[in-house]
Amino acid sequence: MKKIKIGFLVNPISGVGGPLGLKGSDSKNIWNYVNDLKKLKSLSRTNDMLLNIDKIFCDKFIFLTGSEYMGENSLKQHDFNYKLVYKSKNIRTTDVDTVNLLYEFKEQNVDLILYSGGDGTSVLVQKIIKETIPVIAIPVGVKMYSGIFPISPIHSAGIFNEFINSPNVEYTLREISDLDDTQIINGITSTQFAGYLNTPLISNLSYSLQESKGGSSADEKDEINNLVEDFKSRYSKNAYYLIGPGSTTSSLLKSKNLDGTLLGFDILHNDKLVKTDCSEEDIYKFISNTKSEIYLVITIIGNQGFLFGRGNQQISPRILNELDIKNLLIYATSSKLDSLENDVLIDTGDINTDSIFGNYINIISGYKFTELKKTKIVYL
Repeated sequence: MKKIKIGFLVNPISGVGGPLGLKGSDSKNIWNYVNDLKKLKSLSRTNDMLLNIDKIFCDKFIFLTGSEYMGENSLKQHDFNYKLVYKSKNIRTTDVDTVNLLYEFKEQNVDLILYSGGDGTSVLVQKIIKETIPVIAIPVGVKMYSGIFPISPIHSAGIFNEFINSPNVEYTLREISDLDDTQIINGITSTQFAGYLNTPLISNLSYSLQESKGGSSADEKDEINNLVEDFKSRYSKNAYYLIGPGSTTSSLLKSKNLDGTLLGFDILHNDKLVKTDCSEEDIYKFISNTKSEIYLVITIIGNQGFLFGRGNQQISPRILNELDIKNLLIYATSSKLDSLENDVLIDTGDINTDSIFGNYINIISGYKFTELKKTKIVYL
């Protein structure tokens, strides 16, 4: 029986920039921040996906992959059949290696590409592959605004299993986009369309694919003003506020004539920013050494519904376990909440921490007005 050829690509550096507050992992010097390659987030999340591949189907397919951390090391852990089709010159791979491996997949006429990465990786895949070969993405990046991503690596595995087991699988085109850097200066978190990728459409798997990111619009001005007034009513100059990324939370700072970090975390106290663009380490050290009351102020991602796990990885499980969960202020306009296709999604990186939020969560959507929304832990 002819085996299904699966191109398997891991971008090992994907996701590194999240806890560091780098807004992504596309910087040319990103490898300078990596001390232990074996602890890379991309590898652990890729492993989560591979663990959930149904072993009963393993005789039906073979992986074609790149050397070491581009895929080979991950596959070795699980005894999958694979063929090495590309060897990188350096263990610390670059976009050039990603592109070269993608071209090799085309040359080998693979039936599907399974790749682990974020928006930057997806843009490269779209540029080389376009819509010619179906793909399944494993979400391991920082922002992940594109609609190609399942909501968790486990869901990626579910789609893969259905693809292998279903001879007449249908496909859908999903939008690929990345952050539009030109709009950040205007205080807008918008995305730049790159194209489409083809992915299996699995109708019986609920919550398989996330929606493309949606942001605040000019039409929400009155709703944003109401959120600002609510924040003012709760604000205490004696407390500290960790203000998260997004145009919604940025509006809260602008109401105090402060320019925060649109895609990062800032610390507000006594109407002043005492620290800006904080990394995970910055925030953890701060809360560990501060006895005053601390509030975490964040929003959800429009359309997608992620509260944790997309674009705010500076807030780690160890930070959430130090904070008083009662001091979590989630701001979102009613328009944003109405745009949600799913429940409010939670992926802190630790399932025990995910569970502290319970089955429902209060979201402030107006002046002294909250809406109760159902939550979903994406790893369950």
